[in-house]
Amino acid sequence: MPQSSGLLPITQINARFTAYDCHCEGDVEKVVISGLPELPEGTAFEKMKFFRDHHDGLRRFFLREPRGSMIQSVNFIVPTENPAAVAAYIIAEAEEYPEMSGGNTISVATTLLKTGIVPITGPITRFKLEAPAGLIEIECDTSGGKVGSVRFTNQPAFAYCTGRTIHLSNFGDLIVDVGYGGMTYAIVDARQFGFELRASEGRRLSDLGQEIKAAAAAQIPVSHPLNAELPGITQVMFVDPVTRSSHGAESKNAVIVSPGRVDRCPCGTGTSARLAVMHAKGEIGVGQAFAHRSLIDSVFMGEILSTTTVGPYSAIVSAISGRAWITAECVYMLEDDDPYPTGYTISDTWPEMNQDAGRT
Repeated sequence: MPQSSGLLPITQINARFTAYDCHCEGDVEKVVISGLPELPEGTAFEKMKFFRDHHDGLRRFFLREPRGSMIQSVNFIVPTENPAAVAAYIIAEAEEYPEMSGGNTISVATTLLKTGIVPITGPITRFKLEAPAGLIEIECDTSGGKVGSVRFTNQPAFAYCTGRTIHLSNFGDLIVDVGYGGMTYAIVDARQFGFELRASEGRRLSDLGQEIKAAAAAQIPVSHPLNAELPGITQVMFVDPVTRSSHGAESKNAVIVSPGRVDRCPCGTGTSARLAVMHAKGEIGVGQAFAHRSLIDSVFMGEILSTTTVGPYSAIVSAISGRAWITAECVYMLEDDDPYPTGYTISDTWPEMNQDAGRT
């Protein structure tokens, strides 16, 4: 009698997806490459909106328990109609669809190269991806046929405002800067609250970050000048002061991602936003290196390549580099009688549990 393969009979499977689990400098991400529904033609931003409006159950399938967790994000690889790009990707997090994410971009690029979907062409492999934010130029260290650091050139970043005062209940007034780098950040000096930006502070940073996020979004309404559909402030970044050495500028940060967790990596769009704010304050110039550290001391290297404008705002074009690693090759399956096809959330691990938690 032949041995069982351990797989369920295909008749019991309603859907199956091929995906790679990754981490980018510590942040946990998934890259889904097959099994996805067909989407209408259009830009990656238009595909993202259609996916959000018609297939959001897949975001919940991958990110909610029992298959995912609140700390993860997922990327859906979809066709692109842009002749300059090799693929498009839709980024999804626990509570939103970002137009851009640095860590996810690095994981996507690394996965496409390591799986051979995008061929390695020499010591440096260059290609473009289409994010909902637009075309993203990728440059990968592929010396010796091995994928190393990934450097991406982001869409323009800019400071909405600097040195603004907001009021926080049970604290009082605090100073924030607001910058856009693919998502919009309220940037807060961690010293205002006595934080040292250690991993042991993660829960307190997350809870306070959610409170600051809500206050900043309400008191500093902003709208992207080129795309009014983009949300305002959805992220908070706690930062340490910038220090300088012969290697350039350096600082530590902790980005709080909804519904209330710390980004494990140094955050690529956050690094771009911070560079834009630093440039607006005269704290960094074009071509100067900037090392951004996460709460677990992983590092993204950032650099301002040039200056530009976005609507009425002075802006920068930045390049961010970091590394990602594949941790598992997976086939995710949905049995046709699974009572949790789009997962569930419980408030012990999902702060601010949504009203649609449970069997949804």
